Amino acid sequence: MSHEYPGGSARRPRGSARRPRRGLTIAGLAALAAVAAAAAITILISASGAPPARPFATLTDPVFSIGGVTSVVFSPSGTTLATGDSSGSVYLWNRATLARVGTLTDPGSQGVESVAFSPSGTTLASGDANSSAFLWNTGNGRMIGQMNAPTGISGGGITSLAFSHDGSTLATGDGGQGSTTLWGVAAQNLITTVQDPDSIDGGGVYSIAISPDGTTLATADGDGSVYLWDIATGRQTATLTDPHSSGVYSVVFSPDGTTLAASDGNGSTYLWDVATRHRIAAFTNPGGGVVDSVSLTRNGQTLATGDRNGNAYLWKVAGSQAIPVATLRDPDGKAVNAVAFSPSGTTLAVSDAGGRTSLWAVAKG
Repeated sequence: MSHEYPGGSARRPRGSARRPRRGLTIAGLAALAAVAAAAAITILISASGAPPARPFATLTDPVFSIGGVTSVVFSPSGTTLATGDSSGSVYLWNRATLARVGTLTDPGSQGVESVAFSPSGTTLASGDANSSAFLWNTGNGRMIGQMNAPTGISGGGITSLAFSHDGSTLATGDGGQGSTTLWGVAAQNLITTVQDPDSIDGGGVYSIAISPDGTTLATADGDGSVYLWDIATGRQTATLTDPHSSGVYSVVFSPDGTTLAASDGNGSTYLWDVATRHRIAAFTNPGGGVVDSVSLTRNGQTLATGDRNGNAYLWKVAGSQAIPVATLRDPDGKAVNAVAFSPSGTTLAVSDAGGRTSLWAVAKG
């Protein structure tokens, strides 16, 4: 989560094994249907007419960390970029000047697993490897809240965070026990915890997202399932099963909430109709590789996927097809841990395992 359109920042534990899917399936598949307007995606091109070979800017974490940048997200205004790394820091960057304007240090000196801005942009949440989530005032950099995983729910860290549409609720996904907890932001009080039914033996939650209208929670796990939950009641309403029986590492809702994109450990991304629970499109990264992160522009017309082979792909989604229109190769050839579009959709941030975040120019289509 996430990342990205409000509703999530996405990140799964680095190096975690892909697990076979067990259990629930969806009865039948509907005919392939249109999921997005067939609007063209225009990549900023060089004089030669080819997509840019290099990013226009690179942000480098000041402290080396083995896992690199684990999560990236733009503020809702697009003026600030936040990057979380495995050394336990969140860095804030000014989008216009590319200067580092803040450093938020995990109080427990644990690696940062995920970051997410509140819809207002005044608060940033960070989740760490010790299953704690922290709230930060983005104006002065002060920590304003801490939420620890409930007793018995921990072990894999806070792998994903998602704010509700009004910013009143924060969801935290745990990579160890397959649980997701909803918290009240104002009082930092626990509201409820939902348990993925197929993760009892440690499948873990790799990514979560909240629908734009705030009614539905999606949780993705290492056992190859995405579960949909009614936030008001905490009741599970659907199970979306990965066709490859592979772990699902990233989920994100479309801006109108009608479609859910889910990427897996087999290099594939699927689009699901949220209302009918049917899979309506599928596509695979040309170079294969585990897809650790997926992001959508706010207009829903451009989708980006990032994989462990060091590639980020841009896609045009038209009807039942998703056509790759550009491959953005990590300058250092490092695994791509996270991708996130700016609110305007004109910039894609690609964070890697080497501690760098590359900014690529993408023109709105």
